[in-house]
Formats: sequence, structure tokens, C-alpha cells
Amino acid sequence: MSAVQLMERRRELCRQLIAERKLVGAQLGFDLCPAPTWDMLLDLYLAHHEGRKTYLWSLCMAAHVPTSSAHRKITELVKKGLLTRSADGDDGRRVSVGLTGQCLARLHELFDRISLQIESDDGSDQQCRKSG
Repeated sequence: MSAVQLMERRRELCRQLIAERKLVGAQLGFDLCPAPTWDMLLDLYLAHHEGRKTYLWSLCMAAHVPTSSAHRKITELVKKGLLTRSADGDDGRRVSVGLTGQCLARLHELFDRISLQIESDDGSDQQCRKSG
């Protein structure tokens, strides 16, 4: 698989995971299945690969939790070296947030492992159907 195909596979998986989180939230309620850190990481990952800037306010909205909770999670992620936070050059009132190289590499590896797991599960599902 080429590097371009690999990146597209990761982007598509990220889109699917975001859609899944939205379905779960809509069906069960985000308050019953909270995963604000995961929601924010997915949002930032997709934005990174689409070349979009992500601002603090929109990232807080992506977390599906109160803004104060989202801010705490973002601060934790910055302290752990997974996110960067900086004032926007055009508008000092806005704060942009992004993934660090370390976090990006970890998410690449995670998405690759999830893809392999899905492919592996598809193979065993087909085997079960053939033998069942």
C-alpha cells in the first residue's frame, strides 16, 4: 500500500469513528457514553489531514461536554505533550489547538492497528459464515 493510500485509509477510518461516536451520542446520549478526549483527538486528527485549523471553541464543542470540562481535558493533553495550544496570528483572541508530532504518530499507529483488526475480523467472519 502506498503512503497516499495509507493516509487515505487512516482518514476514512477517522471519519467512520467520528460518525460512530455521533450515532452513539444520538441514540444513547453523550452524557451516558462520554469520551471527550477521544472525540477531540478524532476531530483534531481529521482537521490535520484536511489542512484545517482547529480553534479552542470548536474543539470544546467537538467534546460534547461542558466547556469547562473540555478545557480541563485540553490542558491535560497539552501537559502530556499530545496537543499544542497557541494564539492565532490573525486574531489574538482566538486560540488554535493542534496535535503534536508524538500524538500524530501514536494515532497513526492506533488507526493502523484498528484497520488490521477490522481486516482480521472480516476474515474470521467470512470463515464462520462458510463453515456455519
